[in-house]
Amino acid sequence: MSELHLVRHAQASFGAANYDQLSELGHRQSRWLGDYMALRGMKFDRFVVGDMVRHHETMNGICAGMGVDSSDRLVIPGLNEYNFVAMTDSYTQANGDDPLIKAIADNPDDKRHHFRLLRKVLSLWTQDRVDNVPETWAEFKGRVLDAQQQIMAMADSGNRILAIGSGGSISTFVGLVIGIPDENVFDLNLQYKNTAISHFFFNKQKMNLTGFNGIPHLDTNEMEQYVTYG
Repeated sequence: MSELHLVRHAQASFGAANYDQLSELGHRQSRWLGDYMALRGMKFDRFVVGDMVRHHETMNGICAGMGVDSSDRLVIPGLNEYNFVAMTDSYTQANGDDPLIKAIADNPDDKRHHFRLLRKVLSLWTQDRVDNVPETWAEFKGRVLDAQQQIMAMADSGNRILAIGSGGSISTFVGLVIGIPDENVFDLNLQYKNTAISHFFFNKQKMNLTGFNGIPHLDTNEMEQYVTYG
């Protein structure tokens, strides 16, 4: 059986003009995960990323911590995130009287309102009830399935893969493996931690989830302050 360690990118730059880059803490989180993997003697045969900047930067930090070269990495766009900015903007334009939108306008730095609105929009998205989106839920789910199939095609005895994706793509990936309803995928998504690992064993016919949302490199009293979700 082959192994897949599927990691969510480190903390991105919430609130910045360009979200698609790691924050200073995000760079540290990536390096800490690499240090942990080096300490455990973990080795990988293949490196896989989506084609977002934060995916590549996370892989760079992990591999720097491990002291390995990951320049030969396979880019699979199916691991990219959905466009949550476009979705929430479209919903906001059509539903300006939503109390959550007013709450965000009154206190834009309160992340709780942003996540509540995102959860609502995502639920409507899976029901095709958000108009003018760059990608439908069916299209998004289809490209995540394609990413999963590409990874399964790499199966070889003892093959170990390290992959970096986003919270939405990873949660959808997990949902496809364990067969949960679409409306529950984002219950996983919104609890997914930065640099958290989901672990799978797989062959070319089947994939099994054996670990979800684990952060062993941050699982101490000293490090818990660095656990983030964005």
